[in-house]
Amino acid sequence: MKMVFVEAIGSKVSSIGFGCASLGSRIGTRKGIETLERAYEAGITWYDVAPSYGDGMAESIWGEFASGKRDGVYVCTKVGMRPPKTSNTMRLLKPLSRVAIAAVPALKQYVSRVRPTPFKVSLSAQLIRSSVEESLVRLRTDYVDVLALHRPTAEELVREDIIRAVERVVQDGKVRAISVAGDLEAGITALNESLPYRFIQIANAPLEPNLGKLKERAHRQRTFVTHGTFSGLERIVAKFHARKELLGALGDLGYRGSPTEMAIAFLADYAFATNSAGVTLVSMFKKEHLDFNLQRLGNGPTPERLNDVVAALGAGVKE
Repeated sequence: MKMVFVEAIGSKVSSIGFGCASLGSRIGTRKGIETLERAYEAGITWYDVAPSYGDGMAESIWGEFASGKRDGVYVCTKVGMRPPKTSNTMRLLKPLSRVAIAAVPALKQYVSRVRPTPFKVSLSAQLIRSSVEESLVRLRTDYVDVLALHRPTAEELVREDIIRAVERVVQDGKVRAISVAGDLEAGITALNESLPYRFIQIANAPLEPNLGKLKERAHRQRTFVTHGTFSGLERIVAKFHARKELLGALGDLGYRGSPTEMAIAFLADYAFATNSAGVTLVSMFKKEHLDFNLQRLGNGPTPERLNDVVAALGAGVKE
């Protein structure tokens, strides 16, 4: 496993992080713990959760998994999004929906349409304090490694009461470092060296190159955590079908298989190569997904060799 040193917490962590957004909703408790254990045994030490993930269940399931191994794992949780209100009927139907989707995968799109979604809440000092305390209980720990402000506005990031609140939870030993998990505007705001944000979590893909835009700006002592590795897959596959020269360029770089297989490998390589000093979040609830990510890590082309394909893909894409 490739490890990266994170100055803000003084530790080396796995460069691949486990994204737990589906833990507790699409993925049940038993299977979820099994997959978290499998990732841990493969060397994954970074896990990304939130109170809103998994219909509000992700933190509790992670806490059960991490019991007895807390010193060997690192967790980022968040504040700013609330889990959806789920009726008793929906809770009872959830296990049945997982069985149905497993039998007929095409049902997934229909279940997703009716599933209630998390909602944004305004940040406040009181919310930060209470959310941290509630997360610690669910996670079965007395501290979290990183607390991320979840989808904050740029205005919230610079508010004095918010800054004081996040600094206080760090001083109290309940949080080791603070992150911003949001859009490009929030990420740019967080780069201000006078602000207490040491991590920036942001979507990063060839058609959404936010990380490159952040790296163009001056910053010190920041660790980037990226997600959305496979976003835009369908659009990229369509481009590959329409422009055969792109497939030829990928072939020259050693990619093989169908356009979809080449696109998936290309997206993974792009994510790992562009954030080589940070943590790349991926969902790995299937063994083949874990194996694939581990195989791609460190074995793909360098960013420089990918540049021509990335530039060609981005031609005509609105910024």
